[in-house]
Amino acid sequence: MLRTFVMMTKELNFHRAAERLYLAQPTVTVHIRQLEEHVGYPLFERTGRKVRLTAAGERFRLHADRILEAHDEALSDLARWKAGYDDRLDLLLSPLCAEHVLPPLWKKFMTRHPNVEVRIYTTRSPSVGPGIAAGRSHVGLARIPSSHPDTETRILNEDEVVLIAPASIDPETADYRDLLAVQPLLTKNHPEYWEEIIHQLHDHQMLIRPMPVSQVHVTRRLIAEGFGVSFLPRLAITEDVAAGRMVVIPTPDLRLPKSYTYVITPRNKDLPRAALDFLSLLEQDDSHS
Repeated sequence: MLRTFVMMTKELNFHRAAERLYLAQPTVTVHIRQLEEHVGYPLFERTGRKVRLTAAGERFRLHADRILEAHDEALSDLARWKAGYDDRLDLLLSPLCAEHVLPPLWKKFMTRHPNVEVRIYTTRSPSVGPGIAAGRSHVGLARIPSSHPDTETRILNEDEVVLIAPASIDPETADYRDLLAVQPLLTKNHPEYWEEIIHQLHDHQMLIRPMPVSQVHVTRRLIAEGFGVSFLPRLAITEDVAAGRMVVIPTPDLRLPKSYTYVITPRNKDLPRAALDFLSLLEQDDSHS
């Protein structure tokens, strides 16, 4: 009944709610009537074909969402226990960290902790800090530090930024100034360093054709297809360069910035054992790099 009620609050239509729940429409009607009898208040008002929540329904919806969330988490916890898991680690990662930083760490962690369930969520770097502060995950990895007061940030590692071009260009003979004059410069794909690079290019009085592309993986694909150049962290393009899909172009008179990976954790909040073990692994990995 409670799940039917929550679906009805979203759809405000008995037919659509029934379709979403894979139930017959009369069953939905019965569920709502039984719930209203149980709580002692009408939860929906019906005017012709229109359905809307009553004041009691609006108030009850807040509780219903929390009850369902707790119910689903309880069943999930039992399922994890039955599957042999004894702990859980939730990670919140920027796409670049998920693709290039996490895989070797995850392999090491799961080898040492096979009974830990790992759940991985991705979001843009600026959203990692607020997500950790809100309790969405235990540990975050991002490409910019968190400014949220309820989080702590430390640098995991630093990486050099390099100019990347299509593999059809010979890095031995290409002059990066000429390249920037004729190739679109794919910008805004990294949240931390583009303002500094653009300012420096303007200081050198270089002709550039900026083209914002908000995601690193899209930038890489465009470059591999021959549609532009970009400044990217080396960790993001190591495999592409090794596979011959793109090349690194020397920029001898530019002072290119560093790029950093940040570990973000909640401030003044106890973490589960699995999260502490993961943070310990990060420290070991960082000390060996």
